Parts: sequence; C-alpha cells; structure tokens
Amino acid sequence: MRSITVRRTAMIGLLALATCAPVAQADDAAPGGGGTSVSSMNAAPAAPRPAAAQATPAPAPASVSETQTVKLTRSQTKSVQRRARVRPDGALGSRTRTAIKRYQGQRRLVRTGRPNLQTLRAMKLRFAETIAAQMAAKQRAVAPIAGYVFPIQGPWRFGAGGTYFGERGGAHEGIDLFATCGTPLVAASAGTIKSVAWDARGGNYVVLTDTPSGEDQVYMHMKSPSPLKVGDPVTAGTPVGAVGDTGNADGCHLHLEIWTSPGYYTGGRPRDPKPDLAAWGGTPSR
Repeated sequence: MRSITVRRTAMIGLLALATCAPVAQADDAAPGGGGTSVSSMNAAPAAPRPAAAQATPAPAPASVSETQTVKLTRSQTKSVQRRARVRPDGALGSRTRTAIKRYQGQRRLVRTGRPNLQTLRAMKLRFAETIAAQMAAKQRAVAPIAGYVFPIQGPWRFGAGGTYFGERGGAHEGIDLFATCGTPLVAASAGTIKSVAWDARGGNYVVLTDTPSGEDQVYMHMKSPSPLKVGDPVTAGTPVGAVGDTGNADGCHLHLEIWTSPGYYTGGRPRDPKPDLAAWGGTPSR
C-alpha cells in the first residue's frame, strides 16, 4: 500500500514538472519560437530594409531619317549595286541611281534613286545598322543648345555659290537660307529688338541684341516690316516676321548675320553663322 502511494506521489511530481516546463520554455523562447521573449520585447525595432534602387532608364536612341541619302564607301556601294542588279564598279553614277530607284519602286520604298537607310535595310546589308548608329551619334553631337530655336519655321535649304559667309570677295557678311516666301521667322534666342528698318540691300530687316552670347543677330529680306518695335524684349521663338525677297535678293530667303560685341555697325564685326545653325536645331530639307 505504501509502495503504491509512493508511486502515485512520484507520478504526480513528474506531471507537475511536465506541466511547468512549457511555461518556462515560453518565457525563454528563442527567436522564431512559439512565444515572445522578454528580451525581444525590450529590443529596438529592426531597421527597415532599404528599398531597392531603381535602375535609371537608358537614353532613347536618337531617331534618324531613313530616307536621308547616306555616304557609302566604294566597297559598300558595290554591295548596293549587286542587290540592285547593276555592274558593281563602286561608283554612284546615273545607271546605279536608276537601278536603285527601280529597286525602291519594286519594294514600295521611297523612290529617291539614292542609297539611304531604308533601302540598305531592305537589301539586308549588314553595314546598314552601323551606318544608322553613326547617323544617330552625329545627330546627338549636334543636338540643339537649350535656349535657342531655329529661326525659319519650315523647310529650308542652303544656296549655291556666293551665298555663304565671306564670299563675293568678302562682301557677303552672312549666310543665305532659302525657304518659301511667307515662311514664319522667329527669334533664335532671347534678346531685345535693337533696330527695325529697311535698306536697299537688306530690304526689311530686324536686329536682335542682348542675346545670350552677347552678339547681335540680323534677319534680312523679310517679306514685310517686323511687327516688333525697338526696345521690345523677345524670347526664343518670338515671331519677328516672314521669309521674303525684299531689297537686293535673288529668290525668297533669310539672309542671316551674326555680329560680335558690341554689335551690328556699333564696333562689332560679322562672323560666319553656319556653325550656329546645327546648334540651333537646323537641318536643311535637302
């Protein structure tokens, strides 16, 4: 009887230990266990995980004209000639141009009769994409300078001999940019109207001063007098007039001059405007 009592007492003790053990384990639970430890309650909150850095998108490739005539090496020209089924001599003569135009017509391409990116791609020539990359790089290199716009708001082209700066024995002090009469003209940059006048050589013209470069810009042969007045402030893109052929002009065009500081016939000197045209976003139509 005594032995049974002893066994019961021992079993009750074991049961008591088993019942208390989980409580003790819960108080000292390791991280990730079923309970919450005192140490983890008093600990500082975990630092937030830094957000993943967003990748900077790559710049979009410069768009290039697929129908613009491209310059080819002699070897590349021979490849084009073979695709156009003409004798490959490496020269872009009349027979080759005719063959290219025929090829373009057969494939419903723009019929220019000249090698261009559209035609090279249609011919599946491997160097087409190399030329495209070169064209894009060149276009990025002459991206317009901020704060400037091209003054002729429409198609334009360069003239023939005698229309560039310094020609005619140095008497031509600007550059002639041909466009249809009436094509809008705008200020290439911010500035102040210095002069609105007419003379026998320049016809209707306007002079813009206080430009970002400190030079004067002169727009000549305008169709009619500028609506602006002396002293008017302008910003890049402000209308100044329209292309015309007033004064001593052979055909409708803008005669553009740039004069160094202190300006137009006030101590400055004319310089060649052509390097500025690309920087202003100008691309001739042909």
